[in-house]
Amino acid sequence: MTETVPGKQIGRSVPRLEARAKVSGRAEYTHTMRLPGMLTAKIFRSTVPHGHIKSIDVAAARAVRGVFAVYTGEDIRHAIPDPYYGPAFHDQPILALDKVHYVGEPVAAVLAADPHVADQAVQLIAAEYEELPAVFDEVEAAEDKVLVHEELKPASTFADLKHLKGRKGTNCALDFKLRRGDADKAFASAAHVFEHSFKTQKVLHLSFEPLVSIADYRDGSVTVYTASQGPSFVRTEIARLLGWPENRVRIKVPYLGGGYGSKLYIKMEALAVEMSVLARLPVKVSLTMEVVFYSISKHITTCYNMSCLN
Repeated sequence: MTETVPGKQIGRSVPRLEARAKVSGRAEYTHTMRLPGMLTAKIFRSTVPHGHIKSIDVAAARAVRGVFAVYTGEDIRHAIPDPYYGPAFHDQPILALDKVHYVGEPVAAVLAADPHVADQAVQLIAAEYEELPAVFDEVEAAEDKVLVHEELKPASTFADLKHLKGRKGTNCALDFKLRRGDADKAFASAAHVFEHSFKTQKVLHLSFEPLVSIADYRDGSVTVYTASQGPSFVRTEIARLLGWPENRVRIKVPYLGGGYGSKLYIKMEALAVEMSVLARLPVKVSLTMEVVFYSISKHITTCYNMSCLN
């Protein structure tokens, strides 16, 4: 028999507290949660990369039997005058307002108790756009020929972005100068100078659990069950959007089906909360893996121009 030395942890097997629940299938994730009276939201998304919204026809979707409600950005704007959120910039509307900025941007939402009914109704929504020139390359975007946003609206999260508040006519979301030594002199005296450009592709953190949130609004407060790696930030941002003190917003994270950093900051929570506030019922918003692939990008494509000395 091996004698256990008090305080010795190396070599000791420590069972995870949730291991049995997970391997037996009893662990509850946000995707598997059900609340009494819960509605499911299905999202109608933009099919153009950049354009003015001329019209959104939701009449046929509202007429589908079993549909509780259909909401657009204008419905949200009546409740929240400035319904924009985001960790670095407040540049993401809960549902598109006036313009769309990328293929897959949420434009309208259908609520129904049966997710299949909501999915059917979404297919009946029609939107008309006045297409605008779009930007598909970050180097081209830096030339500012086509603007993604008319004005930069930094959030309070990153202090190094505050000086950009109100800046117009640019796509550059960060600028700074780093000076150390005499670079020109170093290049002139170098035996060899190497210059090259490197480009990386878009990267998606592919966790087994796609993005999902459930909001339950009642009695002037809201509880959000969400697959999030940063519940504190979500709470702060939801409270800011609604103009509430933070003690009226409660964020609960069940078991998380992976994240790897992709579930930081705020994702589906804002839409779920506002749908619940409008409907006065719990609302679940969940993405399919296909939608995650074309509408969410934690790390966009990047291009680096590098010069090296030898």
